[in-house]
Amino acid sequence: MEATVTDPSMIGLTVPATKRSLLTLSHAMERAFDIADQPASSPALVLGLFQRREYFDVEAARYAAMAAAGTCVVVGFAGSTQGLPPGVHAVAFTEEDPRSRKWVLIAIKGAYASSLVATDARDLAPGELSLESARLFEARWTFQRGQALADAQDQMESLARDLPAAVRSTMAMVIRESRSHPVSAVEAGLGAAIDHVLTSLDASHHKSNRLKAALESVQAQSERDALTGLHNRHFLERFLGGSDRPADLVTMLVDVDDLKKVNDTHGHAAGDAVLTVVADTLRLNTRPGDVIIRWGGDEFLLLVPDLGHADGLGYASRLADAVRAARPAPPWDGLPVSVSIGACPTRRTPLPLDQLDQALWKSKKSGKGRATFFALES
Repeated sequence: MEATVTDPSMIGLTVPATKRSLLTLSHAMERAFDIADQPASSPALVLGLFQRREYFDVEAARYAAMAAAGTCVVVGFAGSTQGLPPGVHAVAFTEEDPRSRKWVLIAIKGAYASSLVATDARDLAPGELSLESARLFEARWTFQRGQALADAQDQMESLARDLPAAVRSTMAMVIRESRSHPVSAVEAGLGAAIDHVLTSLDASHHKSNRLKAALESVQAQSERDALTGLHNRHFLERFLGGSDRPADLVTMLVDVDDLKKVNDTHGHAAGDAVLTVVADTLRLNTRPGDVIIRWGGDEFLLLVPDLGHADGLGYASRLADAVRAARPAPPWDGLPVSVSIGACPTRRTPLPLDQLDQALWKSKKSGKGRATFFALES
């Protein structure tokens, strides 16, 4: 008898989830797999897609132990597969491969099966306290065996061309053997109930994180710029979490044109009014997941997820246009305001400040009030 579910409305439910939520769910699924009460002879499969090798390395010892216990362990990520633990079968992706956007965990042992399938949304959740915890995914998870086995079949087909025939055969056998177990009403009901609880807990988790972040942002005055209320460099250092980390952003360096001239001619109160209207305009014309930093003096720094060359240049140009249309508060509302912007793709930290400076210089040289995109060589 093939595994079925009793609540079809829950299948295919995809919700936003942060990276931290995915890690919590993954560890819960691994724990359930460890204690699943199945006969010792039951074939088992754990399949994980980790996006990058460094994410797998954090869990490598756990997956090595499962492989040593006889579980068929298959993983995929962008990066080298050299030096993996014995028994762990790996598929290497390029960073451009759509599979490298996936975060997947599927665990099957006899009549037990669960799955988590998420796609990197290339966006950031507002209010999170670090770049890594702010990463957003479109995620679906289930402890209902029928759906988990369907997910396993889909992922196996996605990886098939990169796996040896013997591994594919083992995966198919584990899925087939799990399908052979009858599904009781209790199992189906519990699976649906667990899915519902996890969805509710995840929503509560996001809410508590936002409340925590709001409280901490009030307390962390050292991470706020006093004039504009934007984040400052202290925040940025903590948010990025150090060097040599994945970023997947477009970074923009925004320079207020002729601010020194405004200060010298009209005084620093006028300069502050210009800086304030620029900050307010950036806030109003960016997306919730974008991060705006008062970089210092006449400069702002933006971290913008999920923009390619054309979209990044267009986005930066629209910001420059919005600032040009803005006016400071009276009595300085007659002062013209403009910004020049240099933008650059950012795949890892530290931020590419040299490239941003070059792009900004080109914007200034071309007449100010414009945006330039620095395209990295492939």
